[in-house]
Amino acid sequence: MNKLLHGNLCKRVINNVQSMKNYTTTTITKPNIMKIDEVNFKEKTKVTVFSGMQPTSSSLHLGNYLGAMGNWLKIQDLVTKNNKEEELLLLSNNSESSEKHKLIFSIVDLHSLTSTKSLSPKELQSNTISVAINYLACGIDPEKVILFNQSMVSAHAELTWILNCITSFSKLGNMIQFKEKSKSNEASVSNGLLSYPVLMAADILLYKATHVPVGEDQTQHLEFTRDIAQAFHSNYKSKFFPYPSIISSEQSKRIMSLQDGRSKMSKSDPLEISRISLTDTDDQIKLKIKKSKTDTIVGITYDPINRPDISNLLSIASATSGIPILDLESEFKDKSNSVFKEFLSNSIIKNISPIREKINYYQSNPKLVRDILLQGGEKANKIANKNLNSIKDIVGLYY
Repeated sequence: MNKLLHGNLCKRVINNVQSMKNYTTTTITKPNIMKIDEVNFKEKTKVTVFSGMQPTSSSLHLGNYLGAMGNWLKIQDLVTKNNKEEELLLLSNNSESSEKHKLIFSIVDLHSLTSTKSLSPKELQSNTISVAINYLACGIDPEKVILFNQSMVSAHAELTWILNCITSFSKLGNMIQFKEKSKSNEASVSNGLLSYPVLMAADILLYKATHVPVGEDQTQHLEFTRDIAQAFHSNYKSKFFPYPSIISSEQSKRIMSLQDGRSKMSKSDPLEISRISLTDTDDQIKLKIKKSKTDTIVGITYDPINRPDISNLLSIASATSGIPILDLESEFKDKSNSVFKEFLSNSIIKNISPIREKINYYQSNPKLVRDILLQGGEKANKIANKNLNSIKDIVGLYY
């Protein structure tokens, strides 16, 4: 290699390394956090909402329904309402139809591969269909939403690799969830768990999402997504991705385990009585509420610090009955836990029973569910491949 060529090559490598160093450590401002009704549908850029849920269990639980799913249903209604209003406005002005606001919900099965030790391939496939059934039974409408499972769209994995190449190892190692999960046995931690946030960023950025509904525990991942978008823009001198904002749900913070009012209700909890599944029978719901943890203090009062268990049950009662917590406190302040628990059981059953019936319907019609996922996959692929090709042009990949 001649000296001139070698010198130019070294210079380019040094510049690229320096650029990478700058881009991967640059942190932009924290994401906007807004409530659903604060989303601005009047901006020039159309709203695109992306969210996903792992199929680590065959059934969603009450916390999913009242938290993330409740949020999704409200967003579905709001996006549909604004699309209809804009369509009517265009018709009245004899204008051509324009791009619509989009709502994209995914069953993120690729993420679940980080749980292969507790989830067999057969269970993963079965759970994916089961979670789709739960989505549909809860009210997710495939006519209003693009619903698909993540592995149907290979662009997720392709974009993950592109983003991995501009993400520093140290940044991934500092992610809170990775630190927590790698504490117990560092030798068994996979690269998939380390780069999990990059795949999550790819999920969001692939569709150029403007808004992402996430819980409090996922806020760092969305900040990370914005940082990756910034690194991409800086590295390739091209602004392509919007910086997504967070749609918050205060409800999702309050649905805790029935056996520990300080821990979130979780599908991964080994204690089945710690959660209410959407497939639970009426008798199972009554039994789980009967066995739910309370305390020895007389009366029903809301005090999350000193009475986390009874406060959690009050939150669930309020969310399922529509009665404010203060009114429930007043009604049950002099009554026993058993009387309150009977009210709570009936309130939950009233919510869960119609969902369970719809789950049974879709379970009897698996082809219908698969067709819905395939149609959603086609729509998602159309958007994803278009955006991925633009990204490939930017980074210099030949396709």
